[in-house]
Formats: sequence, C-alpha cells, structure tokens
Amino acid sequence: MEQQCCVCGEPLDEMNVSRCRGCGGYFHQAWSTKSEVPQCGKYWIDEDSYALVFACARCLRAVPVPQHQPDDHGGLE
Repeated sequence: MEQQCCVCGEPLDEMNVSRCRGCGGYFHQAWSTKSEVPQCGKYWIDEDSYALVFACARCLRAVPVPQHQPDDHGGLE
C-alpha cells in the first residue's frame, strides 16, 4: 500500500517527504527547487534546541507559527 500525505491525501514519493513533529504524519516537503510536489508543511530551526523542526499544514493551523517563519518555499533564508 502506498503511503499518502497527511495533509492533501496524495501519494508520497521516496525523496520529497518529511514527518510532522506535531502529529507524526508524513507530508510533502520539496527538497529541491525543481521538485513539483505540493508544499504541505514547513520547517524551521528551533532556537532553544537548535534542531530542525518539521510541521504539516494541519498542525500549523492548530498552533501558533514560530516567531522566525520560513520563507515561501518552506526553507530558511
């Protein structure tokens, strides 16, 4: 059975996927500017732990977005 994005329900590929810190679901996360997958979440660096944090769009709507928001592509400047 093919794994699906927890946000949009579309199939996930092997490369452009991340796991949400909030719900644990897998979502589309483009790892290349040439990727043609939907952007179904964001990532940022947590200032307390200096860890790279991933969150799906569903969880981002449920909790406040971090103070230092990622750019439009989901990455950091």
